[in-house]
Amino acid sequence: MTGRKKARNVIYNVITVIVLILFLFPIYWMVITSLKDTGEIFAKVPTFFPKNITFDGYISQLSVIGSVPLWRQFLNSFIIATLSTLISATLAVFSAYGLARFKLKLNKTLMFVVLVTQMMPTVLFLSPLFITFQKIGVLDTLLAPVLYTSLQSIPFCIITLRPYFLDIPGELQDAALIDGCGRFKTFTKVMVPISYPGIVVSAAFTFLWGWGDLMGALTFIQTDSLQPLTVNMYKAIGEFGIEWNNLMAYAVILTLPVMIMFLFLQKYLISGITAGAVKA
Repeated sequence: MTGRKKARNVIYNVITVIVLILFLFPIYWMVITSLKDTGEIFAKVPTFFPKNITFDGYISQLSVIGSVPLWRQFLNSFIIATLSTLISATLAVFSAYGLARFKLKLNKTLMFVVLVTQMMPTVLFLSPLFITFQKIGVLDTLLAPVLYTSLQSIPFCIITLRPYFLDIPGELQDAALIDGCGRFKTFTKVMVPISYPGIVVSAAFTFLWGWGDLMGALTFIQTDSLQPLTVNMYKAIGEFGIEWNNLMAYAVILTLPVMIMFLFLQKYLISGITAGAVKA
């Protein structure tokens, strides 16, 4: 390796470290703020590590946010995110497979429609969905934010999964059909397992949307016992003022499951993103 290449690698590494620090610093600040007392948080000279670590934000203060127990809020968020993931991933797999493997004249038009739905702001759908959910009787239930999140994430999942099915050689499908597999069995036994990384990355992002959804849950749910973590965190800001250690402890609890999930699924996320950039 020449001296010029070494210098270039050093520069790239330095830039990578700087970008990584910029992205991770808000998370670090959130964690240390949750461990500080009020006096240290509002000190004139900010501290980058708590002088006296306190867990009041996780124990005493967190327990009084809202009238709903934390475990119930956590369960509501988990139900919304999980059901949204199952619905979106299942429907998107079938849709992406059809758009990739069946040569129809409307394929390009359908993909254009899918892309357009991703460009539109989600706030445009709130009023018509509110009226629709009210008429079909799912308003003020957990099913309402589930359907709302699913409608948002299905186009993204289709866009992510379609390149995986396009990259699968047609000979594999033909061989399975010749061997006696029906079309549906070929789809479930051959095509889906090969596309497993794409399905995982689609499911992961859908779970993230469902877990962090505030707008849908705030619009479609009025019953306190059905509201997820995001809504109760939002209410804590206005109802009790901004108690930063309390609020940051709440934020840590809200983001921790997602961070753990993405840590374990990072190789699938990278492969899913790169595959989506190769062929559309």
